[in-house]
Amino acid sequence: MAVAIVAAAGYVVVPLAGAALADLPKTQVKGRSCYYYDVQPRESIYGVSEKLGVTREAILRHNPSAADGLKPKMRLFFPVAEFENAGKEGAVYAAAAGVTTHVVKKGETLYGIARKYGMSPDELARINPHVADGLRAGDTINISAPVNHSGDSNISGELATVDGEGFAIYEIKPGDTLFSIANSYNVPLETLLDANKSIDPLHYNAGQKLHIPIGVATSDAVAGVDESLREDTPEENVAEGMGMLASDEDVEEDGSEDSPSAPEEADAEIQDSEIDPMIVAVMLPFMLNEEQQSRTTQLYTEFYKGMLMAADTLRNDGGAPVKFRFYDTAASIDTVRALLGRPEMADIDMLVAPDNAAQLALIMDTVDDQTLVLNIFAVKDESYKNYRNLIQTNIPHDDMYAKAIDRFMAKYEGVMPVFLSRSTGHADKESFTSALKKRLDTDGKAYREIAFNTSLADSDLEQLKVDEQPVVFVPNSGSKTEFAKFVKAITYLRENAANPANVTIFGYPEWVTFRGESFDEICALDATIYSRYLANDRDDATKGLKNRYKEWYGVEMFEAVPTQGILGFDTGMFVIKGLKQMDSTGVFPSEYDGVQGNMRLMWSGDSRTDANGDLVTSGGLVNEALYFINYRPGGIVEWEN
Repeated sequence: MAVAIVAAAGYVVVPLAGAALADLPKTQVKGRSCYYYDVQPRESIYGVSEKLGVTREAILRHNPSAADGLKPKMRLFFPVAEFENAGKEGAVYAAAAGVTTHVVKKGETLYGIARKYGMSPDELARINPHVADGLRAGDTINISAPVNHSGDSNISGELATVDGEGFAIYEIKPGDTLFSIANSYNVPLETLLDANKSIDPLHYNAGQKLHIPIGVATSDAVAGVDESLREDTPEENVAEGMGMLASDEDVEEDGSEDSPSAPEEADAEIQDSEIDPMIVAVMLPFMLNEEQQSRTTQLYTEFYKGMLMAADTLRNDGGAPVKFRFYDTAASIDTVRALLGRPEMADIDMLVAPDNAAQLALIMDTVDDQTLVLNIFAVKDESYKNYRNLIQTNIPHDDMYAKAIDRFMAKYEGVMPVFLSRSTGHADKESFTSALKKRLDTDGKAYREIAFNTSLADSDLEQLKVDEQPVVFVPNSGSKTEFAKFVKAITYLRENAANPANVTIFGYPEWVTFRGESFDEICALDATIYSRYLANDRDDATKGLKNRYKEWYGVEMFEAVPTQGILGFDTGMFVIKGLKQMDSTGVFPSEYDGVQGNMRLMWSGDSRTDANGDLVTSGGLVNEALYFINYRPGGIVEWEN
């Protein structure tokens, strides 16, 4: 299946450069404008120095109290006047802008310099092996590797300048990808695509020739963008055009200020196919007008990047071509309404909906009933019960609880449930524990409740005779903070039981993110949890996808439930394969096994049999898959759904 990617409603392009401090919020301190940063748990001065690209001395100079050590939630301040120019020379992609070297200034770190030029520290160190001995003020380091394709790179070929514009010719070799070629020549991928509009970016072959825009500052980051809709400031055009799609931070709009849907989108040409493409519209709040990108927006951007990776994975697959169009909803129902009124919406085959119930309702009332709508983010919405063309990819909240409780009752037959609650703690799972207690009461099953104040003490558990009656602990919170309040006492109880298997724990989706000591602790307790998603870092598919993401974009995926980059990848694979099957059979598939999540789709709503004997329902498809994950001693992770 050939898959083409185009962008709309303000294309998503992210500058690779700029100091980390410039990304921080600002406040006024004694009449001075300052950036500020809130210290996270377990962060050290060294860690913050590396993270922000500033020296330890600079942190202490402006924050003397940090000399006694950093504490969680401590606020660090950095005067804007001193740091506002940090990284501005890196506002364009260094190699394409002709920047080849950097003179080290006093106090600069390898991390800070790499970030300034849109590189990873590892990449900068590879280009400059001598930095292993440390950086010294006055040193000159290379920012872009010399174009020497007879060396380490697997890209090789003769270059010849053409048209007197700095372009060069490269013949694609077996095993090449456009990304590897762009990376080898230090050219942003989107700049390379724009210089080769006759090349289908997701369906190309060895032997085809590429124009390599060496040293050319091209302002188009997405093929087909209408130049008449660009801003007038040349400097801004160059900066945005050099921003490669492979970063994790800012999503910027390039288009008309008075139109939330600019620039207008023009379809990328699909080569070698006479089949009409199937169109997928992705409407999400990318918030292209935000000066400071929120964490939520960053996660949506990561989801988008994951979808691009899925499209690349299936770029040489056979079948009808699929085309993605990305739209920024700006978190506004008025913007969604305007987008739905655009002429090209009449051609879409599927729409990936935003996370807002009102916007989803508007979409369902507007689109043709033959247009499939994918609801990924409005988890608690129940519109799927009323629309046959709506696919709910998450198991509904109440169904999830019911399924988890059924599994609990079957797994812990003959085991005493013990509910834990901290009097001043965060009881974010109270609805689940209440539902479980109700089920236990209905079935006539006994249970115990233990409340504690600061931390669960060994003495709080003396009442439990675990050698006579096995127990399973059920806390009323899934947070890591609350977990730390009770895990030591339960672990001690298990370790001192005649049969350690008589002490275990049942937990929550948030625990899939536990790493390090917390991960070891849930394994030692033989914990079982339920979750819609599983991103197992020890799984080869997960590790491979995360490594590939870092290679593409130069950053790690965010730790979240679910991991948005993997969710985007799984969604892209599900959509492309599903549309391919629907094109050939007329039926969208009901099952899909992803890296992080699975689909087991069932029809919802009232059902009847029509005159042909076919099942007809009033509702759409809803996912019923739920993971049950067992963390066993020794770091073994097993699951089923």
